[in-house]
Amino acid sequence: MSRQLTTQNATITTASIQVQALTIGKKQVTLAVFRQLEDANIINTLDAGLAGEPWGRVNYHPDKCADDKEHLHVVWEKDGELRRATVYEPSVASHRHLKAGLYVEALIAEGLTYAHRGNQAGRPDRLQVVRSRTEDGPGFAQFIHRGVQFRGSVRNEFTFAFNDSRPDRSREELWHRLRHVAGPDATSGSLAEQLPALGYTTSWRRLKESPQLFIAV
Repeated sequence: MSRQLTTQNATITTASIQVQALTIGKKQVTLAVFRQLEDANIINTLDAGLAGEPWGRVNYHPDKCADDKEHLHVVWEKDGELRRATVYEPSVASHRHLKAGLYVEALIAEGLTYAHRGNQAGRPDRLQVVRSRTEDGPGFAQFIHRGVQFRGSVRNEFTFAFNDSRPDRSREELWHRLRHVAGPDATSGSLAEQLPALGYTTSWRRLKESPQLFIAV
Protein backbone atom coordinates (compact mmCIF):
# COMPACT_ATOMS: atom_id res chain seq x y z
CA MET A 1 0.00 0.00 0.00
CA SER A 2 1.44 3.41 -0.99
CA ARG A 3 2.21 5.95 1.70
CA GLN A 4 0.84 9.48 1.61
CA LEU A 5 3.23 12.09 0.25
CA THR A 6 3.61 15.07 2.60
CA THR A 7 6.19 17.79 3.25
CA GLN A 8 7.21 15.96 6.41
CA ASN A 9 8.14 12.63 4.84
CA ALA A 10 9.12 13.77 1.33
CA THR A 11 12.71 14.67 0.54
CA ILE A 12 14.82 15.36 -2.54
CA THR A 13 17.90 13.14 -2.87
CA THR A 14 20.77 13.55 -5.30
CA ALA A 15 22.08 10.51 -7.17
CA SER A 16 25.09 10.30 -9.51
CA ILE A 17 25.37 12.94 -12.26
CA GLN A 18 23.19 15.23 -10.13
CA VAL A 19 19.95 13.34 -10.71
CA GLN A 20 17.43 14.52 -8.14
CA ALA A 21 14.72 12.11 -7.05
CA LEU A 22 11.55 12.83 -5.11
CA THR A 23 11.33 10.31 -2.27
CA ILE A 24 9.19 9.31 0.73
CA GLY A 25 11.64 8.30 3.40
CA LYS A 26 14.13 6.14 1.50
CA LYS A 27 11.72 5.09 -1.25
CA GLN A 28 11.40 6.95 -4.53
CA VAL A 29 7.96 8.44 -5.21
CA THR A 30 5.95 6.45 -7.77
CA LEU A 31 3.64 7.68 -10.51
CA ALA A 32 0.65 6.48 -8.50
CA VAL A 33 1.66 8.59 -5.50
CA PHE A 34 2.39 11.63 -7.71
CA ARG A 35 -1.10 11.40 -9.22
CA GLN A 36 -2.60 11.54 -5.73
CA LEU A 37 -1.25 15.05 -5.13
CA GLU A 38 -3.91 17.77 -5.29
CA ASP A 39 -3.83 19.56 -8.64
CA ALA A 40 -3.83 23.30 -7.82
CA ASN A 41 -2.69 26.49 -9.57
CA ILE A 42 0.72 27.67 -8.42
CA ILE A 43 0.37 30.99 -10.28
CA ASN A 44 -1.83 33.56 -8.54
CA THR A 45 -4.65 35.06 -10.57
CA LEU A 46 -4.21 38.65 -9.39
CA ASP A 47 -0.48 39.33 -9.81
CA ALA A 48 0.67 36.10 -11.56
CA GLY A 49 3.21 35.54 -8.78
CA LEU A 50 3.83 32.12 -7.24
CA ALA A 51 1.31 30.92 -4.67
CA GLY A 52 3.83 28.69 -2.94
CA GLU A 53 7.35 27.27 -3.04
CA PRO A 54 8.21 25.16 -6.10
CA TRP A 55 10.16 21.97 -5.42
CA GLY A 56 10.85 21.18 -9.07
CA ARG A 57 9.58 19.92 -12.42
CA VAL A 58 8.38 16.39 -13.18
CA ASN A 59 8.62 15.16 -16.77
CA TYR A 60 5.43 13.14 -16.51
CA HIS A 61 2.02 13.98 -17.94
CA PRO A 62 -0.66 12.46 -15.69
CA ASP A 63 -3.50 13.83 -17.81
CA LYS A 64 -2.12 12.47 -21.11
CA CYS A 65 -1.19 15.98 -22.23
CA ALA A 66 2.31 15.32 -23.58
CA ASP A 67 1.27 16.58 -27.03
CA ASP A 68 -0.51 19.65 -25.66
CA LYS A 69 0.85 23.20 -25.90
CA GLU A 70 4.17 23.79 -24.15
CA HIS A 71 3.76 23.38 -20.41
CA LEU A 72 5.38 22.19 -17.20
CA HIS A 73 4.23 19.87 -14.42
CA VAL A 74 5.45 21.22 -11.11
CA VAL A 75 5.56 19.86 -7.57
CA TRP A 76 5.12 22.68 -5.08
CA GLU A 77 4.42 23.37 -1.44
CA LYS A 78 1.68 25.46 0.16
CA ASP A 79 0.83 25.63 3.87
CA GLY A 80 2.95 22.58 4.58
CA GLU A 81 1.29 20.43 1.91
CA LEU A 82 2.63 19.19 -1.42
CA ARG A 83 0.61 19.83 -4.57
CA ARG A 84 1.10 19.54 -8.31
CA ALA A 85 0.34 22.09 -10.99
CA THR A 86 0.24 22.38 -14.77
CA VAL A 87 1.72 25.67 -15.98
CA TYR A 88 1.59 26.81 -19.61
CA GLU A 89 4.19 28.82 -21.50
CA PRO A 90 3.28 32.57 -21.51
CA SER A 91 2.09 32.84 -25.12
CA VAL A 92 -0.46 30.02 -24.58
CA ALA A 93 -1.13 30.62 -20.88
CA SER A 94 -4.77 31.76 -21.20
CA HIS A 95 -4.26 33.42 -17.80
CA ARG A 96 -7.65 34.45 -16.42
CA HIS A 97 -7.72 37.98 -15.05
CA LEU A 98 -10.58 40.36 -14.22
CA LYS A 99 -8.89 43.31 -15.93
CA ALA A 100 -8.43 41.32 -19.15
CA GLY A 101 -12.14 41.45 -19.91
CA LEU A 102 -12.45 45.08 -18.82
CA TYR A 103 -9.49 46.00 -21.03
CA VAL A 104 -11.22 44.53 -24.09
CA GLU A 105 -14.49 46.22 -23.12
CA ALA A 106 -12.61 49.54 -23.03
CA LEU A 107 -11.20 48.89 -26.51
CA ILE A 108 -14.71 48.18 -27.79
CA ALA A 109 -16.05 51.34 -26.13
CA GLU A 110 -13.27 53.21 -27.97
CA GLY A 111 -14.62 51.86 -31.26
CA LEU A 112 -12.81 48.57 -31.82
CA THR A 113 -14.88 46.17 -33.93
CA TYR A 114 -14.34 42.75 -35.50
CA ALA A 115 -13.59 44.38 -38.84
CA HIS A 116 -10.78 46.44 -37.29
CA ARG A 117 -9.35 43.94 -34.78
CA GLY A 118 -5.99 43.69 -36.60
CA ASN A 119 -2.73 44.13 -34.74
CA GLN A 120 -2.69 47.91 -34.97
CA ALA A 121 -0.91 50.27 -32.61
CA GLY A 122 -2.47 49.96 -29.19
CA ARG A 123 -4.33 46.76 -30.09
CA PRO A 124 -3.57 43.37 -28.49
CA ASP A 125 -2.21 40.56 -30.64
CA ARG A 126 -4.38 37.56 -31.61
CA LEU A 127 -7.55 39.08 -30.16
CA GLN A 128 -10.63 36.85 -29.99
CA VAL A 129 -14.01 38.03 -28.69
CA VAL A 130 -16.65 35.32 -28.37
CA ARG A 131 -20.32 35.78 -27.55
CA SER A 132 -22.02 33.79 -24.82
CA ARG A 133 -23.96 30.70 -25.89
CA THR A 134 -26.69 31.69 -23.43
CA GLU A 135 -28.79 34.82 -23.38
CA ASP A 136 -27.72 35.97 -19.90
CA GLY A 137 -24.19 34.61 -19.64
CA PRO A 138 -21.09 36.68 -20.47
CA GLY A 139 -18.86 36.07 -23.45
CA PHE A 140 -15.09 36.05 -23.24
CA ALA A 141 -12.02 37.57 -24.81
CA GLN A 142 -8.55 36.12 -25.30
CA PHE A 143 -5.47 37.95 -26.54
CA ILE A 144 -1.69 38.36 -26.27
CA HIS A 145 -0.37 41.27 -24.21
CA ARG A 146 3.40 41.74 -23.85
CA GLY A 147 3.99 38.12 -24.77
CA VAL A 148 1.42 36.64 -22.37
CA GLN A 149 -1.96 35.22 -23.36
CA PHE A 150 -4.79 36.57 -21.18
CA ARG A 151 -8.44 35.59 -20.95
CA GLY A 152 -11.39 37.38 -19.34
CA SER A 153 -15.16 37.71 -19.31
CA VAL A 154 -16.81 40.27 -21.59
CA ARG A 155 -20.42 41.38 -21.14
CA ASN A 156 -22.85 40.69 -23.96
CA GLU A 157 -23.53 44.29 -24.88
CA PHE A 158 -19.81 44.68 -25.59
CA THR A 159 -19.57 41.48 -27.65
CA PHE A 160 -22.58 42.66 -29.69
CA ALA A 161 -20.90 46.03 -30.29
CA PHE A 162 -17.66 44.31 -31.30
CA ASN A 163 -19.43 42.24 -33.93
CA ASP A 164 -21.52 45.13 -35.27
CA SER A 165 -20.01 48.36 -36.54
CA ARG A 166 -23.39 50.00 -35.87
CA PRO A 167 -24.21 48.84 -32.33
CA ASP A 168 -27.63 49.46 -30.83
CA ARG A 169 -25.98 50.89 -27.75
CA SER A 170 -24.10 54.18 -28.05
CA ARG A 171 -20.42 54.35 -27.22
CA GLU A 172 -21.29 56.71 -24.37
CA GLU A 173 -23.49 54.05 -22.80
CA LEU A 174 -20.74 51.46 -23.17
CA TRP A 175 -18.30 53.79 -21.40
CA HIS A 176 -20.83 54.34 -18.64
CA ARG A 177 -21.24 50.61 -18.06
CA LEU A 178 -17.50 50.00 -18.18
CA ARG A 179 -16.58 52.79 -15.76
CA HIS A 180 -19.32 51.77 -13.36
CA VAL A 181 -17.20 48.65 -12.77
CA ALA A 182 -13.65 49.74 -13.64
CA GLY A 183 -13.67 53.23 -12.14
CA PRO A 184 -14.50 56.72 -13.46
CA ASP A 185 -11.09 57.29 -15.02
CA ALA A 186 -10.64 53.87 -16.62
CA THR A 187 -9.18 53.72 -20.12
CA SER A 188 -7.87 50.87 -22.22
CA GLY A 189 -4.34 52.06 -21.45
CA SER A 190 -4.82 52.16 -17.68
CA LEU A 191 -6.43 48.72 -17.69
CA ALA A 192 -3.69 47.24 -19.86
CA GLU A 193 -1.08 48.40 -17.37
CA GLN A 194 -2.81 46.34 -14.67
CA LEU A 195 -2.37 43.08 -16.56
CA PRO A 196 0.46 41.11 -14.86
CA ALA A 197 2.41 40.17 -17.98
CA LEU A 198 5.79 40.64 -16.29
CA GLY A 199 4.61 38.68 -13.25
CA TYR A 200 3.59 35.69 -15.35
CA THR A 201 6.78 35.73 -17.40
CA THR A 202 8.88 35.90 -14.23
CA SER A 203 6.98 33.01 -12.62
CA TRP A 204 7.28 30.88 -15.78
CA ARG A 205 11.01 31.51 -15.97
CA ARG A 206 11.51 30.57 -12.33
CA LEU A 207 9.54 27.34 -12.73
CA LYS A 208 11.28 26.40 -15.96
CA GLU A 209 14.66 26.86 -14.27
CA SER A 210 13.67 24.79 -11.22
CA PRO A 211 15.36 21.37 -10.88
CA GLN A 212 13.90 18.33 -12.64
CA LEU A 213 12.69 15.74 -10.16
CA PHE A 214 12.68 12.04 -11.08
CA ILE A 215 9.98 9.65 -9.91
CA ALA A 216 9.78 5.89 -10.20
CA VAL A 217 7.82 4.28 -13.01
